[in-house]
Amino acid sequence: MTQSLIERQRYAVTFQSKLSQEKRAELADLVIAETKTVPEVSIEYEVSRKTVNGWVQKRKRQLGIPGSPIGGDRTLPPAALRRVAREKLGRVAAERRAESYRNELEDTKTQLERLVETLQGMQVTLEYYMGQRPPGRAAA
Repeated sequence: MTQSLIERQRYAVTFQSKLSQEKRAELADLVIAETKTVPEVSIEYEVSRKTVNGWVQKRKRQLGIPGSPIGGDRTLPPAALRRVAREKLGRVAAERRAESYRNELEDTKTQLERLVETLQGMQVTLEYYMGQRPPGRAAA
């Protein structure tokens, strides 16, 4: 038994990570805080998503944050997940309404600019005709 352990240690390949333990913990904290997503960290630091998920799970254990033992991150109860989904749909709807209001405001600005131009033209016309009086009439 000890012989095989010694042989395994002799032939064991050591793995040197590109990122320090501190950096991995920092990246896991970003994912936990939802500042970045797992795919974003994975692409930015050129590591697999599985690796990043491992860092996140390890960090959650260190911090005492409950995680799901069966794939995915289901730390919230179903009712809370539904509430989060509703809030997300509400934000999407609010963003659509805001975009609609911005478009409506732009249209109104354009219409107002046209009206101002029309009024300025009418003012010039009125001043022209008011300045010309028929001959023989005195100014009032």
